[in-house]
Order: sequence, then C-alpha cells, then structure tokens
Amino acid sequence: MPNEQTFVEDRLLAQLAGFRELAWQQVAGRADGQYQLLGRRDYRQVLLPDILRESLRRINPGPDGQPWLDEPRLAQALARLERLPPGALLEVNQTITELLLAGTEVDGAADWLGGRDQRIDYIDFTHPERNDFRAINQFRVDGPGASGNRGFIVPDVVLFVNGIPLVVIECKSPNRTDPIEEAVNQLRRYSNQREDVEQQEGAERLFHFAQVLVATSFYQAKAGTISSTVSHYQSWRDTAPLPTALVAAELGGKERLEEQEMLCAGLLRPEHFLDIMQNFVLCMNLPTGKRIKALCRYQQFRAVRAAVSRLSSGQTRRQHAQADQRGGIVWHTQGSGKSLTMVFLIRKLRTMAALRRFKVVVITDRTQLQEQLAETAELSGEVVEVPKTSAAVKRALSAPGAGLVFAMIQKYQEREGEAPPPLRLPTRTGPPTPQAAEADPVAQAVAGSTFSLLNDSEDILVLVDEAHRSQSSALHANLLQALPNCARIGFTGTPILMGERKRTHEIFGDFIDRYTIKESERDGATVPILYEGRDSQAFIEGAESLDQLFDDGFSSYSDAEREAIKARHANQTAVLEAEELIRAKAADLVRHYISCILPGGFKAQVVAVSRLAAVRYQQAISAELLRLRERLDALDERVQDLDDESLASHDEETQFLVRAWRQRAVISGLQAAAVISGQENERDRFGDWWEPAKVKQHTERFTKPLTSDSLAFLCVKSMLLTGFDAPIEQVLYLDRFMQGHELLQTIARTNRTYAGKHCGIIVDYVGLARRLKEALAVYAEEDIDGALADLRDELPLLRDRDHAVCEVLAKIGITDLTPSIATVEKAVEALRPERERAAFTIRLKQFLSTLDTVLPRPEALPYVPHAKLFGFIANAAKNRYRDTRVNISGAGEKVRALIDQHLKTHGINPILPPIAITDAQFASEVDKAGTRRAAASEMEHAARHHIEVHFDEDPARYSKLSEKLASILDHFHDNWEEQIEALQQLISDIRNSEGAGPAGLPETHGPFFGLLNQHLPGTDHQILCAATVELVEHIRQELATTAFWDTLSYQHALRTWLIDSIDRMNLEPQGNLGKIEHLADLLMELARHNHHKLIRP
Repeated sequence: MPNEQTFVEDRLLAQLAGFRELAWQQVAGRADGQYQLLGRRDYRQVLLPDILRESLRRINPGPDGQPWLDEPRLAQALARLERLPPGALLEVNQTITELLLAGTEVDGAADWLGGRDQRIDYIDFTHPERNDFRAINQFRVDGPGASGNRGFIVPDVVLFVNGIPLVVIECKSPNRTDPIEEAVNQLRRYSNQREDVEQQEGAERLFHFAQVLVATSFYQAKAGTISSTVSHYQSWRDTAPLPTALVAAELGGKERLEEQEMLCAGLLRPEHFLDIMQNFVLCMNLPTGKRIKALCRYQQFRAVRAAVSRLSSGQTRRQHAQADQRGGIVWHTQGSGKSLTMVFLIRKLRTMAALRRFKVVVITDRTQLQEQLAETAELSGEVVEVPKTSAAVKRALSAPGAGLVFAMIQKYQEREGEAPPPLRLPTRTGPPTPQAAEADPVAQAVAGSTFSLLNDSEDILVLVDEAHRSQSSALHANLLQALPNCARIGFTGTPILMGERKRTHEIFGDFIDRYTIKESERDGATVPILYEGRDSQAFIEGAESLDQLFDDGFSSYSDAEREAIKARHANQTAVLEAEELIRAKAADLVRHYISCILPGGFKAQVVAVSRLAAVRYQQAISAELLRLRERLDALDERVQDLDDESLASHDEETQFLVRAWRQRAVISGLQAAAVISGQENERDRFGDWWEPAKVKQHTERFTKPLTSDSLAFLCVKSMLLTGFDAPIEQVLYLDRFMQGHELLQTIARTNRTYAGKHCGIIVDYVGLARRLKEALAVYAEEDIDGALADLRDELPLLRDRDHAVCEVLAKIGITDLTPSIATVEKAVEALRPERERAAFTIRLKQFLSTLDTVLPRPEALPYVPHAKLFGFIANAAKNRYRDTRVNISGAGEKVRALIDQHLKTHGINPILPPIAITDAQFASEVDKAGTRRAAASEMEHAARHHIEVHFDEDPARYSKLSEKLASILDHFHDNWEEQIEALQQLISDIRNSEGAGPAGLPETHGPFFGLLNQHLPGTDHQILCAATVELVEHIRQELATTAFWDTLSYQHALRTWLIDSIDRMNLEPQGNLGKIEHLADLLMELARHNHHKLIRP
C-alpha cells in the first residue's frame, strides 16, 4: 500500500532537488524526532532570516559590484516583511506580493547618488540563478494559540526563495478516498479558511507569503492559490517550455510522467516558478463580487512563453522581405481563459527588457469583451487607452513609444457615425445563412476608404481577439496600411474553418499554441456539452414545411440565388416567431427546466430567431411559470408529500407536479428577461428590454446564484452568445438555426465550470440534429472532437459505471444485490477496511454523477434501484464507521434527492448524524441492528468515535477507555454475545463517568486533576486536589478575558504563571524545568479544549 511519505513526499523532494540546471536544495524540517528552527527565533516565525539576509546582500550589489547592505539596512528590509498590515488573508497576501515584486527602499549610502534611498529586490527575477531555492519538508509553524506539542501545523513541503515561503505543498497517499480533496481541505485548515470552523486552527501567517498551493497524491496533482476551493485547483499537464523528453530523462528515462512529476517539472522548476510568480498570478474580482487570487493554467503559461519566444526570435517584415514572422495563432477553446492569456502576455512583455518597448494594440469586435479585457489588463498595472472614435484611434496608433490600446474593429473603418453598410457575404466554400452573416460584424465591414500610414515602427504588436471573425480582406488591408511593420497574434476560441486556414495563416502565421475542446474537458477547465433534440413536428401543424426551410442552408449559391435565401429566411423567421409555436415550446422548456435543471440550482438561456421572438419567449415563459404556480396551489393535498416509490404508480403529469411541489419555494420567485439590442423608435415593439441600463442589470443578475437572484431565464437573439461568462448557466434552449463559429460559440455558453455542474446541455428546437454533421463539417474532425455529444451517448457510460460499482462490491463478497436490509448490512460489514470504503465511494460518485446527468429521462430508470441500494449502503457505512469521507457529495441534486427520499422511506434521516452513545435512545437503536455482529460493530465504532472526539477534553481518562476498548475487541474477537456484553459495560462506564471528577472537586476540574495525576505519579491525593482547584480557578479567570485565544500576550502570561505556580507548589520534586514547562503546555491545551465548560456561568 503506497505510503504518503515514501511514495509521494520523498519522490517530490527528489525531483525538486534533481533539476539539472537550477534545483531546490533539500532541507530536513525534522531531524532526530525534533522539528528544526532553521535559524528562526521560534516556530511562529515563517521567514528564514539568516538566508534572507545573505540573499539580499548577494542579489543587491553596490555600484562596485560588491555587497553593500549592512545590518541596519537589512533590518529595514526584513521589518517590512514581518510587520504585516492588518486585514483578511487575501488582502495581506496581495500587499506582501506587491512588495515582493516591486522590492523596497532602504537608506542610501553617503557616497552613492547623494545618499538617496535605494530600491532593493527581495527576489532577482531577471537572474534566477542568483536566488536561494530551498525545499523544506515537515516545516513546523506555530499558530497564535500554540503551546507545547499542540496548536501547530506541519505542511509536508514548503518551498522558500531567499528564505521567503512561497509554495506550500500537502501530500496524501493515493489510496485515500479523495486524496486531493483531503489535501486541499488540510491546506484550508492550515490557513484558517474552513467555512465550518470559527476558531483559528492553523497558522495563517505562513500563507501571507504563499503564491501557489499544491495538493498531490503522485498520480494526481493539482495547484491553486490561497483563495482556491477544491473545485478550482487545476492539474498542470505540460512541462513546456522544457520538452517532456528531457524531464523524462531527468527522472531516469521514464516512458510516462505522472501528474506530480508533470506539475513539478512544469510549475515548480525554479525558473518557471519565478516567471509564474511575476507574470502569471493576479488578484481580480469575479462577476459575483468575490475577490480571488488567480493562478494561470498550464496552457496559458505555455502559450505566452511560446508567443514571447516567437516575438524575440522571429524575423520582422523587413528582415523576411515578405511578411512579419513574429506572430501566429493561439487557439484556446472557449471557457479556458483566453482573455486572461492576453493579459498574461501583456504583463510578460512589460517585465522583459528586450520586449517592453512594444506598443500593444488589442482589437476586438465586442464592446463587452473590450471592457472586460481593459479592466483585467489594469490588474497588471498597465495604463489602458480606449479611444472612442476613429480619430482617437489614429492618434493612439500614431503616438511613438510603448502603450496599450484597446479598440473596436469598426473603428478602423472610416465610416464614423454612419449606419452599417449593406450586407455583403464574404467568399467562402458556401455562403453562410443570412442570419449567420447578420450576426458577424466582420462580414459587414467593407473596403471603403482606408487608413493611411499611421506608424511604421516594428515595435508594435497587434492582438486580434476572435481572429476567425477578424480576417476579412478589408480589415487586414486597413491594418497593414496603417501599421505595415507590426507583429500580429490572433486569438480564437473556436477552431479555424478548413477552407479559411490558408488565409488565416497568411495573415497571422502558424499556430503558436492549441488547446482543444477535448483537452479542456479532460482538465476540468470546462464541462462537456450534451445535446438533447426536440421533435419540431410535435409543436405545430404542418411541420413538414418547417423542415423544408432548412434544406438549402449549406448549398453554394450564385449572387442571384442569394436573394432567394433571404426570402426563405423571412419565411423561416415568420414561422419561428409565431406566438402559438413559441407558447408551445415555452411550456416544454419550462417543464424541462423544472425537472432537469432547477434541482441543481442552475439557470437557462433561450436563443430565438429574432428580437421579436426573444421578447415573445420572455412573455410565454413568464406566463407558463405563472400557470405552473397556479397548478401547484391547486395540487391535491393527498399527493403533495408522496415519496418517489409511492409516486411511481401515478400518471406522468402528477409525478411532475409533485416533484415541482418540492421546489415550490424557488419556483414561486422564478423570472425571465429578454436581452436584445434596439433603439427608441422600437419601444412600442420591444418594450424597454433593449435599454442599456436594463441589459446591464439583467446580465449581472443572471450571473448570480438562484439563492440570491431568481432571474432564471435570459431570452436573446444574438446578444450574449459570445464573450458572456455565466458559469451558473447549464442549459441553452436553441430555437434558431446556426452553423460554424456561431454554433460553437453559442453552445459554449454552457461549458463553464460551477459547483455541482457536470455538463452543459443544449436542447434543440429547430432540428439541428438533422444538420449537425453538415453544420460542423467546415472544421477538421480532430478540432471539434468533444464539441457536442448526444445525451444518449451517456447511456453506455452509465451502464459501465454501474457495472464498476458492482465489481467493487463483488470483490469483497457482495454479489447478491437484492434490495434488503440484509444486503445492506452484509455490504457494510465488508466495507470495514478503509481501503475498501475508499474504492466503493470513488466508483459510486462516478456512477451517481452520470445518473444525475441522464435523470429524469426514461433511459435512466433501470439504474435507479441500484442507485437507491448503493446510496443506502454508503449512508449506513458512513454512520457505522463514522467516516464522513463515505458520501455522495458532488453527485448532483437530482440523484441526492432520490437517495434521500429512499432513506426516509426506511425511517432514516440522511441529515442527522449517527446516534451518540450518550443519547438515551442509543440502546434501542442498537437493538434494531439486523444481527448480533452488526450490533457489536455499531457499539464498537460508536464508542471509538466518542473517545476520539472527546479525547483532548480529558486525555488521561480517555486514554484508559481507549485501552479498555482495545482489550475488549482483542479478548472477545468473534464472540459477539460476550463482546456486546463487555461493550455495554464500557459504554455504561463512559456515560456514568461523563462530567464526574474526584470526590469533592467540581465537574470542570476532573480533566485537570487527571492530567496532574497522570504526570505526577506518587503525589499525595489531597495535595493534587488543592493544586487542581488553585490552577483551574486562575485559568477560569484568565479565560474570561475577551479574545484570550487570539492574543499571544495573554497566553504567554498564563503559561508563565502556571510554570511559576507548579514550581512554587513543589509538585515536581526534582525541579525539572523542562518537565514543568511541558506540564504547563499540557494544561494550556486542556484549557483550550475545555474553554466552553470553564467559562460557563
């Protein structure tokens, strides 16, 4: 069985120390059974002061190249790191990070620049080899309330640069149930960030400096920051810019690298890590208002490094004599952080002496994305210019020197203030449908009059957002005319059309980096998108004619035939705008939303054929929600609270209404809004849905959780189909035909990750299924692998995952899966080993996650009995072994509700914890066990859990009880009757002695008397009683002080008093100061765990 230290931690340390050019020096944080101070004044200090002083002197030489920093100046630099400002963890961390990146000022030297203050660096980012890199394992840090051997943390590995702790790593055995989740939770405990714990339990000071946190179990390894929860930690699956083959050679010629080895080589290699710290980590606000510290993903780091390399080494247009060779294309699938990649690139350019001279021009065709990128870029400290007119664009581009300019594509056309020109379809292998062209701003650009030469500098970099829409000849000619010698990098979130690849590569150059849909889903950067078709014929009469509307959507047409396409487009729009048809589809999609989407707490977007249709959808959905509320109010009371098993005998409509009844509180507030473009003279037709303030308000509301904002449906035509990021959106109801880029961009609205979201769903109301292959045929097959999967494709996966759970149970002897209490009990007993519970839980979560995706569709029903049985087994095993890791968290709300309902039919409340031995009903609950063996097992684990939970409140007493439990299990092994009798006596002793102390002493004094008696054997009983009273009464008085455990001075004062008092009472006859101090520390820790009892009135 893989051991955490040897299998994970030791391998990590060996790789860190084995990098060929620049490695981490390995230092033992624990030696000869003792934690090492390593030059610190005490365990509370997190900096390594001696190494920091030495490093500062080395990396900050004077004008003669020699060290010049003396002790007073070094003290100034150290003090600025150690005197941390007050504030929350992230706030302090950001302040410290800015200080580490910018350096600080110290007193100058009289003979150097007139004695002016001098800026010095804490880290030399330009010359990584000048820094000191150390990897310290088992690094002890004491928290505010630490005393003796209690109240401290010991991260497995901490990485220091120049004596500053910048990376904290937690290792777990791969045999744990969920090692990454456990490691992340431990890191959050160390940093005082566990939401369900109020008191400080860690050493937050260490994390004031941390830039990266790592959770690893060797086969899995993920990285995050201090603000990351489990779901935000990401794998690092590339060693770039170092070839993987070289890393494999460093590791002895391995054929395949595991995740830990990949992350270590790609992220933690010293030169890579310093680059990431300087250029690829930033603090930002989410749309929800929450502030986070964001770490780049590996593809972002890889792409930026490759782009910088090409900019540095590629030929300019003059050198090449034909075209600039410094640019290229970055294709990163939508939802994978393309906007931040652009920001990281700009930030990287500004820290490179050879490239910071570049003027960067960012071109986009979407106002929302322009604003988003501008706001994000400001995070990197860049001054942003956003010219509003063509004249302002000209001035910005003509200006010499560096700068950062954001501009809309249309501003490059000298048609300022004019309406868009008539529609002109660009030449392609086949013309797009009119509606696709209408949605493409670039397709509307015409040659017109062009910009004259504005700036012929070679130090201009043009970043083109969504390059697939920005490659028209007119635009390209304009750019080359205005900036003939610029370098160009095109960013796209969708693949390049096969017919346009040659033209795209001619404009931008070869690919710089590719990050495909399949890779993004594998990494968890996005969720897979599933397709669910609806039969259009089910909604209108004469639907055959509707089907014919799409027959010619992909054929090539002459100029004369284009008018016919437009005419057919008008017919199609008229049909899809029909109010009767919209009402029918709205009723269907509301039903689908209530059944499949709302249980998870997600939201929906509706894409209509026109703005009018979007408004009508809003009205129809609102009306349907009102009708549903009325039907729920009228629901027969006799069926309202039926469980699923009783409900199965009722008709489908009753089943739907009863399940909706369970969510009536949420349904009562659900709202729909339309988000469209428009103008004042269209108010009578579209209302006020187009007003910019309304659009902004509804867009912002939609991104919030349903628990805080009940806007659940957004109805659109073209707005919000690109550049709109709402992770809470899970489903998109598609009622407009589209293809190519527009189709891929639209469906990607559902692929953002969100807690509990396993997939995005596209529900098709226009028969896209019949044309899906043709709609995506313009792409290379490998480029769109994983773009859209039929929901029915999940059924084989559901079958396989069900079989996998059955196999786990079969291996431990559970082959009869007949639903019964006997089956459950047999399985629970077989799951006694922790390793078996871990394997079962992992497979069960996978099965339930897939089942939740397919539910409530009929194809899922055959798997429901297994889900109920497996869920019953999991709940029973969790309660029996008091193992909270055996759970179905993350399985999805629909399947969780199904299992919870099943448990309730058996009289089990899944919310309640297992019964405690101190509960008056404990004995009767034990009697309900199916067998005597089960009863003995329940008693054993209940007693064990009670001892573990309360051990720190009275270590002396619970040590004895733990030994007695072990003796019973050993002596009466397999003799269930005698074991039960002995356990009953043990439990009776525990219950009867709860709160009991020595005769004459109050209940609260018992644990302290027991501790003194345990560590001072032979001391007279009366003397110990008197000492206990004096010590505890003084402790009680001190604990009454406000914020005692948050104030070090109070704690030090009490500890000193305890040491003096124990010595004064002569409780330790030999006067052994070390023993007295240890006893004082134990008393302090005991006081902490009994705080609530000691201060009780």
